[in-house]
Amino acid sequence: MKAAPEVIRLQWQHYSHVAGVLERAFLDYTLMTYCVPEAKRRTLAVKSLYSAALRYSLRYGRVYSTPDLDGAACWLPPDSPFPTFLRMVRCGMLALPFRFGGPGFKRLQAADKVAEHLHHAHAPGPHWYLWVIGVDPARQSMGIAGRLMRPVFEEADRERYRCYLETHKESNVRTYERYGFRVVSQTPVPKHALTVWAMLRSAGAMPVVVS
Repeated sequence: MKAAPEVIRLQWQHYSHVAGVLERAFLDYTLMTYCVPEAKRRTLAVKSLYSAALRYSLRYGRVYSTPDLDGAACWLPPDSPFPTFLRMVRCGMLALPFRFGGPGFKRLQAADKVAEHLHHAHAPGPHWYLWVIGVDPARQSMGIAGRLMRPVFEEADRERYRCYLETHKESNVRTYERYGFRVVSQTPVPKHALTVWAMLRSAGAMPVVVS
């Protein structure tokens, strides 16, 4: 009997459900609580941002989920690992200033400016970009994130590509280190109480850990 798959390639018919999962996963994320402290507005802001990132990744990259749709890893591929302005507009990013509000959007822009600089500085060539990864809060700490990353790790190892990500949450760093990422920069956002950790995983860095 064939075993059920651990992960699946997400299809458009599951977009709304997984967008809701990402909304719950990132509602209390460090960057989001800093940008939009007020809970009601933050709910709208998080929904707008991560729904757009999910649309972008479905159109121009790859999204992996579990058969139960309780998480998502949104990757951009080696031939186009940097989000482009036109594609972001097509995916709904123009709504962000209205959802975040003036002060919140300025904070988001400041963090994104640092993240974009680090991305180009530390991963200038072809690579896999882990733009977003989130797991439903009720299903976290069960090894799901590792399973979501595994398909791209295996492909990247075969084809000798690096993988890159940023995080704004220090406790995430150790988690990503378990999967072969290493910190290449720990950079404060000027004039803001935020830090961006840039992390890089070399091809074949270590066996994939799924537990």
